[in-house]
Amino acid sequence: MQWPASSIATRRVLRALRAPPSRRLLHDSADTQVPILHIPHSSVFDLGAISSAQPLIRDLSWTIQPGEAWAVIGTAAGSNKYSLFNVLTGNRRLLPLPPNGIFPILQGEHPNKHVSLVGFGHRPASGHSGFHDYTARYGSVRGEDQTTLRQTCFPETAQREHKLALPALHQPHADSRGKAIKKIEKQQWFEELMDRLELTGLLDLPYVALSNGQRRKARIAMALLKKSRVIILDEPLTGLDVRTRALVVSFLHSLHVSPSVRSPHLILGMRGNDPLPDWITHVALVNHDRTVTTGKRDDLIKGNRWWHSEPSSAHIQQASRPLGYELMRMTDLGVSYGPRKVFGGIHWTLHQNARWHLRGANGAGKTTLLAMLTGDHPQSFAQSARLTLFGRARARWTADALAARIGRVSPELHNAFPPRTGLSVWDAVGTGFTGAFVPKGRMRVGLGVEDSAELTPGGGPERWRLRKMWEVLEGLGPRAWAGRVADGSLEAPEDREFAAREYVSLTPGEQSIVLLMRALVGRPPLVLLDEVWAGMDEGQVQAARRYLADGGGGLTEQQACVVISHWEDEVPWGRQDGVRRFVLQDGEGSEVERD
Repeated sequence: MQWPASSIATRRVLRALRAPPSRRLLHDSADTQVPILHIPHSSVFDLGAISSAQPLIRDLSWTIQPGEAWAVIGTAAGSNKYSLFNVLTGNRRLLPLPPNGIFPILQGEHPNKHVSLVGFGHRPASGHSGFHDYTARYGSVRGEDQTTLRQTCFPETAQREHKLALPALHQPHADSRGKAIKKIEKQQWFEELMDRLELTGLLDLPYVALSNGQRRKARIAMALLKKSRVIILDEPLTGLDVRTRALVVSFLHSLHVSPSVRSPHLILGMRGNDPLPDWITHVALVNHDRTVTTGKRDDLIKGNRWWHSEPSSAHIQQASRPLGYELMRMTDLGVSYGPRKVFGGIHWTLHQNARWHLRGANGAGKTTLLAMLTGDHPQSFAQSARLTLFGRARARWTADALAARIGRVSPELHNAFPPRTGLSVWDAVGTGFTGAFVPKGRMRVGLGVEDSAELTPGGGPERWRLRKMWEVLEGLGPRAWAGRVADGSLEAPEDREFAAREYVSLTPGEQSIVLLMRALVGRPPLVLLDEVWAGMDEGQVQAARRYLADGGGGLTEQQACVVISHWEDEVPWGRQDGVRRFVLQDGEGSEVERD
């Protein structure tokens, strides 16, 4: 049960303390005269790099003054936004190091104690190197899966004050006075964050059951509770619906202008075509040539095109696509958790060559609907008669058989994929032929789908898989990020070098594109792409859009594809391509002509 700040016991403690305002809630006037960040002229290197090594970022000059609102933008393929963030948190080396450190406001203290990086494309900090069961959110069966949002963010609020405890026992001693003040202030700050981010009603739900958008808000709150002086939020708006995005932008702006010391200085990380909040005053553009251009927003952002302006497509006539065999059918499908209904009465059919855009507000049930479609959700068995996949009822399919027939990208899969040392890009992509998480086979392209047997060396199936590996590396690899259109020139040195890299060493955007390769490499009949662009820079996004477009090589007429996004212009196909739209709203789902 929550310990509210307005409780009788809390008010008694506050009256007993009668202390002057805590210094934490007052600005140090000297801080307003000191730059937040100051790098006069330095280069960024890996921590263990030798002095003659190529810098990750060269000739960096950057100063952030109090009152300025900054966004860091990866402008093109090869931009090194994450190296810049890592040097700010003390995880890369800066040479020469400024005399007063990177952050003068920290007065010489190490950044890792006061600077937090919240990267929404990353596995959570508590993650491990093994497989994480991403189906837990649909049926929390393990003890650790019952951990609520309240326990995750602020465990103290889950402890109820004993009803027989005497009020006098809660009067603080003189030596605990400061601790009592800090505890009450933290409690009040927690409650304010939950209210302003509209998380209060979700506090006692299992954390794993939250939607991706709800988790993003929760992670922002968790970062703010750590009391960091500087917080870097990388892509905080990705995956948020229109209403939630407006709420978060307004909330972050209020933190920026707040005079309270508990409001940290914020730095936002954005993709090249993301819309900048109106209150951002300055930008740092991370360029493909390992340089960073800094300055006022209006001076550097001119004539840029933004993804989410949602231009009207009403004048474009809806085209029809020739459809093939039926791949999936939902008939009066629904999901409920006890009395809580997620959705019901879903009727939806997917055919070969269909291209769909699935929309719905955060928490509407999009991810749950996809989990029913893939068979990951436990309730898909109970409703087998209402769910037909590839010509059979759900109950007649094993999980492994479905995994080999459905290619997918999702935040859950990204977090689940084991970032083991020694797992190469080639290994990760090769697991896509069977949908497994452990690379197998002589050439690391999996075993037989039907019999799990080794592929015959040099046989047709092995040669087909090897060719598909090189095709997807050409279509979505480093050469494509630079704007090159695939022409069938396979096994290029750039592709070989990227294939040999360790998956764990990749940036979040590179990991996202590797998982897209994995979803497409085996030509599965059905492809599901949920937040597929997360973490990608502009060059990677454009490469993926080209590859997924009709005739781009990524999809055939025998495959159906569903893109899950809040934004129409994140979908690789338009009305002229015959894309269809399915919307979840208020517990119901239906096809719509346009929003």
